[in-house]
Amino acid sequence: MILFTLSFGKSKKEKMPEIKVETTYDNQIDDSIKINIKYKGEDLPKLLDYVFVKTLYTRVRQNPWTTSEEIYRAGFDTKYLVKEKIKLGSNIWYKVETPKGEGYIYGKSVELRTFRFPEMLGRIQDVEKFISEKNNEKVRLASTNSYLPNPYNKDMKRAKDKYGVSIDQNIVGVYEKENTELHIPDRSILSVEKINGNYAEVKVEGIKESPLKIQKKYLSYRPSIEKGFKKAVVVDVENQNLGVFEKVENDWVLISYIYAKTGIESELGFETPRGSYIVPMLKYEMGYRGIYGEDAGIAKYAIRFSGGGYLHGTPIEHDEESNEDFFLNQKETGLGTFKGTRKCIRNTVSHSKFLFDWIMGDTKRNENSNYQAPSENIIFIVI
Repeated sequence: MILFTLSFGKSKKEKMPEIKVETTYDNQIDDSIKINIKYKGEDLPKLLDYVFVKTLYTRVRQNPWTTSEEIYRAGFDTKYLVKEKIKLGSNIWYKVETPKGEGYIYGKSVELRTFRFPEMLGRIQDVEKFISEKNNEKVRLASTNSYLPNPYNKDMKRAKDKYGVSIDQNIVGVYEKENTELHIPDRSILSVEKINGNYAEVKVEGIKESPLKIQKKYLSYRPSIEKGFKKAVVVDVENQNLGVFEKVENDWVLISYIYAKTGIESELGFETPRGSYIVPMLKYEMGYRGIYGEDAGIAKYAIRFSGGGYLHGTPIEHDEESNEDFFLNQKETGLGTFKGTRKCIRNTVSHSKFLFDWIMGDTKRNENSNYQAPSENIIFIVI
């Protein structure tokens, strides 16, 4: 712990607040994670712990206070390796690495991002445990199937439950004990605890309230969740990144990671819903529409995980195709910073293709169709 004493025009005996290092960062993957990186793209992130500038610009200073000398001026949306999170009185500063050396950025002008691989692995293990326990109890597993495409973006239902989950593309589950309605996202993993006429009582993985009463017609038993899974993609909404894991014998191994961009509440879409989902299908190309329903552009290598939510490559509008490389570079630089999609999870085109091919594996593809189905269970988890 370091104690600075500066006067700032006051008595020389008056002391500065204590500088406390709250967190240190090493830009490394935690030792508890087994690693075999299969993705070899140049866009594999080099910064695992960083801040990005959310203001027009910010000053990087020699010391963590506002009167200290400026050593570098950092521009909007740029990323910098972070080494320490520092508290000075009630203020937060970050020690960062810049092209001009180490310095300090004021906390309110940046956002912190980090890859939480242990938390990702923990959620995979939660889902595995849920499936294993229900198999042992001989309780049938299923997913919800409630997606109705809405290509013209009309009549989007904005009602939210207590967790902020939209009703659009999802279903209502009634928790009778508290007379509460919760919204269950499309393709959520669940167990079917009881069937009674046209209704079912279910336990949704990741939702603490149980059982939830839903209409039986929304249950889907394909893909078969009882079989378990050996491939998982975990998306971290808070940090705008994801990790890709594959089970090798008894161990989950990290095979890739990448910056991402997830959904934000907007006129045309919603936040990416948290939960655990099973992938029903993939598309080589996914068209999307503008605010007036016009055909706006294409996103490649789209993997559907919940409702109209896909993981896909950076979209290109039709009028950008003549200078595609320029627009891809501009858009992909912003991954790992702000939210900004309509619900989907955006990746670089290169990484989306890697995921598409990894999911399909040795599956024989229908060369005459844009739609493809994986031959094994693929789990998407959003935390």
